[in-house]
Amino acid sequence: MREETKKDAYEVDVLIVGYGAAGANAAIAAHDAGARVLILEKLSAGGGNSAVCAGAMVVPENLDAAIAYYRALAGGTVGEEMILAFAEAMMGIPDLLSRLGVEYKIEPSIPPTFPSLASGRLKQMHISPTGENGFRLLDRMVRQRNIEILPDTRVQALIQHPETGEVLGARARHRGQDLQLLARQGVVLACGGYGCNPEMLANFNLPGATDYIFPWGSPGNTGDGIVLASEAGAALWHMNALEWGRFCARAPSRQFGTAIGYGLGLTRRAGSYMFVNRRGSRFMAEDGLLSHCKSQLDILRYDHDKARFANLPAFMVFDHAHLANGPIAPTAAMLRKKRGGVVGYALVNRIYDWSADNQAEIAAGWVMQADSLAALADRIGAPAEVLEETVRQFNLGCRERHDHQFGRSASTLASLGAPPYFAVELGLSLVNTQGGPKRNVHGQVLDHRDAVIPRLYAAGELGSFFGFLYQIGSNYPEAWAFGQIAGARAAAEPRL
Repeated sequence: MREETKKDAYEVDVLIVGYGAAGANAAIAAHDAGARVLILEKLSAGGGNSAVCAGAMVVPENLDAAIAYYRALAGGTVGEEMILAFAEAMMGIPDLLSRLGVEYKIEPSIPPTFPSLASGRLKQMHISPTGENGFRLLDRMVRQRNIEILPDTRVQALIQHPETGEVLGARARHRGQDLQLLARQGVVLACGGYGCNPEMLANFNLPGATDYIFPWGSPGNTGDGIVLASEAGAALWHMNALEWGRFCARAPSRQFGTAIGYGLGLTRRAGSYMFVNRRGSRFMAEDGLLSHCKSQLDILRYDHDKARFANLPAFMVFDHAHLANGPIAPTAAMLRKKRGGVVGYALVNRIYDWSADNQAEIAAGWVMQADSLAALADRIGAPAEVLEETVRQFNLGCRERHDHQFGRSASTLASLGAPPYFAVELGLSLVNTQGGPKRNVHGQVLDHRDAVIPRLYAAGELGSFFGFLYQIGSNYPEAWAFGQIAGARAAAEPRL
């Protein structure tokens, strides 16, 4: 990233906090409206979750059906004005890309994530920008405009007028130097969610389970925007809305602080595997939906009598045939072959990539090995007789091609074979959170009386539209659309 000569005070028109897709779009819109813009990024490089996601843009084609669908997804968490504005903004993505000079292609149609909530008239496009993918495309457009960026800069507080509450700028810390940043027109908060903040996760979602939850996205998502907006008087919304991902491996995820081995059990190979709980019993259909699931995850069922999570810790148990047929978790090479690109913070940033033969993970102790089920039960702390009976019942169902317990798809059923046996403890991957400051259709942040906090805006997953059910492939185009809306509106404020 670039930065100008160091100084302890800046004066610009529009100040952008956070440099992901929402922040980049807000900066582009404000700049193109004639404002002098400064982007602040807490990490040494920009991108946020936008730099590690698939970059899917799933947008509707027909307005009336889109409004009805988004209304159903919202579940009463947003008003009609916002539903209409959101539908129109999402439908406007093709025009937005064309206006910015971005070439794109339309992929095969994506069905609604919740088809029962969509009318038969709803049609959705899957839009993919061509050429540079993901955040690199936005970064190039920002650089072409010579918009200034300050990396390694964490905003510590917003500056407000003591009488009117107008947001006048921010105080920040940049590489050991205190900065005062004045914004003559407005401040746009686009600094992501709180998926990397265990205290907020415990407070808003899952007390007692945060040691099993690992972020799939950027480590910069520590809830800074929630704190800044709250201190400025903002109301919060959608704080319990989060998007789960697939299981990961708990031990390396704890070591690296991010989801490692994301997608255990998805490698569709020979051999057999199952998920078992602390007692050695299965607790779910292993092919069940986890990503963006809104029902209570089976792994998080709570035992009220014992005041603990009944299924934690949990493990993936598998046989030698499953281990011998390649990596048990998707690798960067596998994703490139299947999807054409790598996703997830750990793989994109080369934090850790699962070994091709699983031997490195066995050597590290992340994958446990035993010569019998009884010995494996001892390794995971489960009663041997329970694990042995679990395997017996599972193998019986596999031979009958019917999972009597959980209804796992017959095409994925295979009996657990001969020893040795293996187990890896499971963690839960968290893709992103949706909560943040409440905002209106213009991106203006609202207080607890739904009054606008003057000159304060928010965009992206920091206070997303999605407060209940999420249509897969929507956060990324939402960041583009509402980043543009917030940036343009801030640039239209009268200069102080």
